Amino acid sequence: MVKMCLFYDQPSGHARSDPIINQECTSSHVHTFYGPRSFHPSTTYNDLITTPDFMNTSPYVENKSLYWHPSIYRVDSTGLHTRVDNLEFGPYYRWDKSVSPVVEPFPPGFRMIAASNDPGANGGDEEDGFVAMFTECCNFVGGEESCNGYWEGELFFPNRNCDFLGFALAMPTCWNGENDSVDHKSHMAYTTNGEVNGNCPPSHNRRLPQIQVFVRIPNYRGNDYDYVLSDDNSIPGRSGAYNFHTDFFNGWEEGKFQEILDKCQPSEEQDGYNPPCDCTPGEETVYDGGLTVNTRVPNTVCDADVKRLIVDEEIG
Repeated sequence: MVKMCLFYDQPSGHARSDPIINQECTSSHVHTFYGPRSFHPSTTYNDLITTPDFMNTSPYVENKSLYWHPSIYRVDSTGLHTRVDNLEFGPYYRWDKSVSPVVEPFPPGFRMIAASNDPGANGGDEEDGFVAMFTECCNFVGGEESCNGYWEGELFFPNRNCDFLGFALAMPTCWNGENDSVDHKSHMAYTTNGEVNGNCPPSHNRRLPQIQVFVRIPNYRGNDYDYVLSDDNSIPGRSGAYNFHTDFFNGWEEGKFQEILDKCQPSEEQDGYNPPCDCTPGEETVYDGGLTVNTRVPNTVCDADVKRLIVDEEIG
């Protein structure tokens, strides 16, 4: 298993836009975006790959992919909704070249959506399979993370305070060779046991790297506020529990991910699903991915500019 971890300091912006679902109209709910500041509904692959460094919140120049998820709101006792903007975001890429089908890089123009309640996300077809979604409530004790709450298969907003609330969704890896599908999901499938190196179903006999989208809410205050998702996709009968989805629009520089797959080898230090981030620049790694640090990362697009340039409405 090989892992590459990318860490974004801030979102690129928030807007009622979804360039995968509809390239002409607004989305039904607000999304939080990471990567290029090109998150207008009409955004194309060419828009992404031609984004200048100073318009891209990616920590590395060669990655101009766009990631997004429903925005998160904090609700006080009066019902006032305040968007949570101080999010920490990290897409983790994983692959295992020892299994068949052999992993391939994302093709130009590839895009997909994954949700925590998709078929196969809760462990695939096998008992005790890997579950794609989890939430954890963690505190810092003696300089170390100590997580005293863990929920599997859902995004859960607990009624407690945490130094940070973290949640992650692993996207599927088995591929049918198409760049997209009508529902933006069915061209991809989870392995039969949910694992990165699990078997792919016959209908999806090619393999792409896994993207695990990890989000943290620092200074989470569940004792004082309710937290909700912008799409309000709550799980019936489970107060605080939500189905979560995330979107990926590939914008990797052509040829770069193949180079990473070819050169980045597994380290001797393996820990199941969480080996060291060996392809991450700045870490003590076997290979740093050959990525160029983006020294011109911009700030988040302010809401006034989103209204002026992307969607003409108040979105706070």
